[in-house]
Amino acid sequence: MNGQASPATRLHDVRIVNEQTGDAWSAAAAAIERGRIVVRPAKAPPPSLLDRRGSTFTITALDAAGRVRSFPHTTYSPDASEPPKTYVFV
Repeated sequence: MNGQASPATRLHDVRIVNEQTGDAWSAAAAAIERGRIVVRPAKAPPPSLLDRRGSTFTITALDAAGRVRSFPHTTYSPDASEPPKTYVFV
């Protein structure tokens, strides 16, 4: 490795589901950046989706090759997020 960050993996047709409540949110695109899933939505998530600090989420999306990618048991990182521009999950 030369110390440079790897390029982001682009995702589209993103769906975020709160594993505890079943609340869901869709976004057109996201990226995997430095091991984090960064969602940059056109509209904010429903308020109830991110209410509970201990919630976990399953994120599903399509990658550039059209393969389904699934990321279960992620958590929302409010400290790394900048609502309403970016929402970060780890």
